Amino acid sequence: MRLVYLLLLTLLFPTAVFAQPYRTVSYDASGRKVITYTCDPNETPDWFKENYLKEEKTEASILSEEKAEVPPEQRKTPPKENSIPAKIETVDANGKEIFTENYRIGYAGQCTWYARGRFREVNGVELPTIGYAKDWLMAPLVSDKVDVCLDVNAVPEHSIAVYAPKTDNSLKGHVVFVEYVERDTKGNPVNVYYTDANGKQDIEKNKYTKGCDGQVIKESFREFRENRHLKLVGYVVKNNIDTVCDTTYNNSRRNMRCQNGINC
Repeated sequence: MRLVYLLLLTLLFPTAVFAQPYRTVSYDASGRKVITYTCDPNETPDWFKENYLKEEKTEASILSEEKAEVPPEQRKTPPKENSIPAKIETVDANGKEIFTENYRIGYAGQCTWYARGRFREVNGVELPTIGYAKDWLMAPLVSDKVDVCLDVNAVPEHSIAVYAPKTDNSLKGHVVFVEYVERDTKGNPVNVYYTDANGKQDIEKNKYTKGCDGQVIKESFREFRENRHLKLVGYVVKNNIDTVCDTTYNNSRRNMRCQNGINC
């Protein structure tokens, strides 16, 4: 549109408006002639800039602001304690409450059922059946879409924290989904906000408890690391997230996955 105005003004007022534009002839890939008119911006009148270049500047400014906009993950605030951010249930056409697609696989109410569904809901990655919670650091063995972070101090957001028994190996462990982490000025975790099922605050064990499973729990990192019977051993993370992970561990698991004929 600006070029149209420019050409019209040039044809109507060849000398009074601004200097005669330069005419450049070129040819496109199909051999068609392309004529381009350019004008020295230093000789463009102020009134023309204000009326016809102002819109373009505004658009450019808007685009620049959009590009410079702070990513949502840098603006977010901690989720409200006891709230349930997960969309676990919905209502079908008959008005009956049913699980949403992310939560239709596994034993409802178990920690692995919830962590698997929440991980898929947030990260868009579906985890296959892995086993007991304490075995979930083996996830890269069965999926090429996840990695494992063994640095328990990293606490990657939107990861699955894995707990294993301290001494009693008959225990099945536990998994929770990390929603948000408050850190000090050095980046060390201070408070962790997580959600889970069949956990510390679940009033009915081994079954889905509406209004309880998926509640946001806030704990200090010290509380989050361990309890009486379990200890934090690592995290299941989506591939390529920006966190510090033990790549040797991940690569060894990938090699095992390849040897077992699983896609790698």
